[in-house]
Amino acid sequence: MTTDELDDTVLSGEIVEEPANDPGKTTPTPRPASDVESPFLNLFDPDAPSPAAVSVLRRSELPPGPPKRPVSAPPASTPAAPTPSTLPMTSNPPGRPPTQATPLGVSPKALEREQPTRNEPREARTAVSSAEAKKKQGPKRGGAHERRSEPTPPPKKRPSGTQAPRPKSEKVRSAAVELALTEIAGHLTFTQHAVTAWYWVPEVRWAFRPDPEREALIDAIAEQYAGLAGFRLHIRRTSRPFPAAEWARQIDRLTPRPLAPVAGAPSWGDHLVSAQKHLVGSNHAEGRTYLGVTFARRSLGDSFSGRLLRAFGKGSTLSERSKLERSVEQFDEVLGAFGMRGRRATAEELEWLLYRSVALCMDPPTHIGAVGHGQWDTGDLLALTEEIERYRAPYGSSVKLVNRLTGEEKHVAVLTVGRMEPLDIPERHEPWLHFHERLPYPMEISSRIDILGQSDSFRNLEQRLRMIRSQQLDYLEHGMDAPPELERLAKRALVIGDEMTTGLPVDSARAHGWHRLAVAGSSREECLERVRRVTQLYSREMRIALQHPKQQEQLVREFIPGEPIANSGYLRRMPVKLLAAALPQAASTVGDHRGDLIGRTAGTSRRPVFLDLHFPMEVRERSGLGVFVAEPGGGKSTLLGALGYLAARRGVRVTLLDPSGPLARLTAMPELRPYSRVINLTGSEQGTLAPYALIPTPSRDEFPAGLDGDREFDIAVSNARAERRMLVQDIASMLVPPQVAREASTATLLRHAVRTIPAEESSTLDDVVECLRGLDGGEGRELANLLLDTAEMPLALLFFGAPPPGLLGSDAALTVITMAGLRLPDLKIEREYWSAEEALALPMLHTAHRLAVRRCYSGDMHQRKLVGLDEAHFMEGWRSGRSFLVRLARDSRKWNLAALVASQNPKDILGLDVQNLVSTVFVGRIAEDTEIASEALRLLRVPTDVGYEAVLAGLSAADGASSARLGYREFVVRDVDGRVQKIRVDVSYVEGLLSALDTTPLGDPAAAPTQAG
Repeated sequence: MTTDELDDTVLSGEIVEEPANDPGKTTPTPRPASDVESPFLNLFDPDAPSPAAVSVLRRSELPPGPPKRPVSAPPASTPAAPTPSTLPMTSNPPGRPPTQATPLGVSPKALEREQPTRNEPREARTAVSSAEAKKKQGPKRGGAHERRSEPTPPPKKRPSGTQAPRPKSEKVRSAAVELALTEIAGHLTFTQHAVTAWYWVPEVRWAFRPDPEREALIDAIAEQYAGLAGFRLHIRRTSRPFPAAEWARQIDRLTPRPLAPVAGAPSWGDHLVSAQKHLVGSNHAEGRTYLGVTFARRSLGDSFSGRLLRAFGKGSTLSERSKLERSVEQFDEVLGAFGMRGRRATAEELEWLLYRSVALCMDPPTHIGAVGHGQWDTGDLLALTEEIERYRAPYGSSVKLVNRLTGEEKHVAVLTVGRMEPLDIPERHEPWLHFHERLPYPMEISSRIDILGQSDSFRNLEQRLRMIRSQQLDYLEHGMDAPPELERLAKRALVIGDEMTTGLPVDSARAHGWHRLAVAGSSREECLERVRRVTQLYSREMRIALQHPKQQEQLVREFIPGEPIANSGYLRRMPVKLLAAALPQAASTVGDHRGDLIGRTAGTSRRPVFLDLHFPMEVRERSGLGVFVAEPGGGKSTLLGALGYLAARRGVRVTLLDPSGPLARLTAMPELRPYSRVINLTGSEQGTLAPYALIPTPSRDEFPAGLDGDREFDIAVSNARAERRMLVQDIASMLVPPQVAREASTATLLRHAVRTIPAEESSTLDDVVECLRGLDGGEGRELANLLLDTAEMPLALLFFGAPPPGLLGSDAALTVITMAGLRLPDLKIEREYWSAEEALALPMLHTAHRLAVRRCYSGDMHQRKLVGLDEAHFMEGWRSGRSFLVRLARDSRKWNLAALVASQNPKDILGLDVQNLVSTVFVGRIAEDTEIASEALRLLRVPTDVGYEAVLAGLSAADGASSARLGYREFVVRDVDGRVQKIRVDVSYVEGLLSALDTTPLGDPAAAPTQAG
């Protein structure tokens, strides 16, 4: 067979037959079953219906013999030909009769075996075999002719209901012939001589973590590896596609009142379907890490009893199980400590690992099976490999796996870790067995590792030191100078030996292992292209050489638990600390699995990011305050609008304050139009922003019954009145010229007037002006006249008078408060140089924030509410603004209110001393000011001055060589559980949302970008 003929040759499944080319040659005469055991004998059952002709032969069924090669046709003198039911017919050139096909790889002796038809009874088979045996003995003297003429006696009839004895030559092939496993019990897998205990290792946080914490984690894992000295480990890193359907069911269950469908617009069900399609199309997967500890199975007595039990179709004995349990308890203690925190793998997890290992990189089954007890007998293990066939690709560069039930095909290539340069983990490099997960397609990892203790490691080191000294002596005997590398290696060996003898066990332990990466593709070309990319990535970033070795079919089988190592090449020897720094279970997840899909992680892996803004209050019992920080153009408004849209679709009462106005386009989307409302403050009626009415009066129903509840209610009412006085005093100071506001008498007069007026919702700013005009002296009347002069401006009328009826009681699902056309001032410029419009923008922003939150304080306390406040940095410089943000952070959990506050400067949030109440933080691009970047890192609670400032500066970085707009925005997110990760916002699955949120002016509307995933 040539190399080109090896394309798609079956490896572990079936042997493809080749037709015989010579029609003049016939097949040999069949031999009796007693001479040569037929591999087909156990396929025939007289009680079973006649199946189709047997045309293939499994490689495991072939008898032992020389290497398999194509066999030519037998000599022409062969007397008889087999029946057509056992060998298929093949077509020949015209004029030649059809001939039988010859099985590929079958020896001449195997071709001499012949099987009767399946409908022939067993007695007839036995009789024919006996007659043929007598013919081989030759005719007796003087009676050969007569014996040829005698008919063959008919077989004896057996009584009905009795079973004929099975011929001695017939043997039952093991059902687990394709696997080295003989039994599975719980989290234990058995082979003939060993047992492996499997553990699930949870993912650990790695990104944006202080280096001391990372080093402590690596040291703890290294100690756990050292505690397993003398055992062989099998590390398997696999992936599981994200359960999009399960997520959709959960979010639908947590959305009791979604918006009613609108004719011509996507419904709530359509929205969930689009999100699921986006998840499936983005190839998102969840990483799973399993660790197997292999140890010797039995003593001589247990081995003998095990053979007897297997002869009767049974598994291990109870006495052996009890002995194994004592050993496994030691592994539980070692692996369950800080570091790995491993636990025993469940039956479902182990079955999943076995299926994923057999069907490497293929689509997993939708369900594994109804049996959940985790017990697999020998006769059931074939179910793991029944559906998958393996084929060798041309030149052996990959292996094609085919699911014979679904028709799916995958081409898999296995890479092995070759030479490695010294790695500085965590200072400079990432975990080297987690580094591949930054690519957009999942891969599989299999590492077989022998952990050597102090004695074994020192013995191995002494042997190498003797080899070095021997080479030096050889150079000396020949009068030659030894290379200096030998002396350096000898000194290094002495230093390592000293560390082994004087250090801790973790310093002396060594790991000898083979590390494989499986890369797959839909075609052979795609698979090899991905192999090239992975190899380049490791070589460029990690200085690790990945090799693409031969014997790919054996390397693919090496991923299956219990299978032997394919070859001993590329053995990597390293300290256990370097093995611990491989860290395949490093995590890069953030958010939760019950919220809306907002994007994916963009760090060392690609995982979907889900965010439920009410998860901190309802589950973690934390504050609902979320903070957005980014420089202009960093994507704050876009993300704020996207979160508001997703919450409104779920029936959450949403209020967004957008001073610039673009978010008002959300209310024009067809699915939100009937349930939305826009309040444009620049065109509103007089009294819309009346300061007294913006702070609601607490209700007695909001507090518990009894004396304690009465006391809490009285305190809340007093606090509301004090907050009203503070707000009115600040608004009045903003409405007068800054030179007057800085005078001490102004603060005194305003404080007196505000204290005189009742601090109730029904009071107005006109009452304060009248009080000032009635004071003795000219200063009060002068201050009142300044306020009246300001009231003559159209925008200032919003603060005077009573609010219009129905303004604060809207039941719209989405309310957007805008100040379209309003020019916001620059806080870096003194107030004296502000224009009249800029001077009025400051009090409008203060009262607009109050108006947005005022709407959320009405209604049921337990009902979900969301408020998004942009430009919050204008609030921090005033007493009323600071008290407002602190109250918002503290009341958010009690009112089930998700409060999103956006600011350009993180100092505004840090200065409020509420960072302990912040549940979620979004930090966008901050490239202009390193001091602001450091403050943002403090808000994220990650180390400063270690290089993370450059990460913030590189967020949403556009390609300087391209003139196209950047179609995405990136953030560093810290969730309520303290996980920090870089994400890329992607809401492209919502039709029309990106167009509505785009705030960048375009010269050509057709040039609007599409968001990249």
